[in-house]
Amino acid sequence: MKHLFSFFVIIGLALSSCQSQPSGGLLAAKAFNEKAKTTKDAVILDVRTPDEFAAGYIDKAINIDFYNDGFADEVKKLDKSKSYFVYCKAGGRSASAAELMRKAGFTKVYDLDGGITSWEETKLPLVH
Repeated sequence: MKHLFSFFVIIGLALSSCQSQPSGGLLAAKAFNEKAKTTKDAVILDVRTPDEFAAGYIDKAINIDFYNDGFADEVKKLDKSKSYFVYCKAGGRSASAAELMRKAGFTKVYDLDGGITSWEETKLPLVH
């Protein structure tokens, strides 16, 4: 009986280690920039309002407004196999968006710590 229990514990551990583990997390501006540049399938996702986006955004970013009622539906249309680099103004909306994406099955989601405010403070470029 003891051996049977040990067998099932070992099998359970082996199976759980084979499952896809989510990657990503909170990144400081310079790390976010470097990781986005070096990730082959990177998608930069700006979750601010269209007006905020028009005032300046990270190069190659796409804009999906977190405050828009259709935000979750728009996110569901995205390719879950890609890596997403999410940001907003200060980090609140992007943290919520990243969590929503992870719950929807996205496994590679990176969030810009401090939002575009920290990006600008670090003197990284914006498209205007």
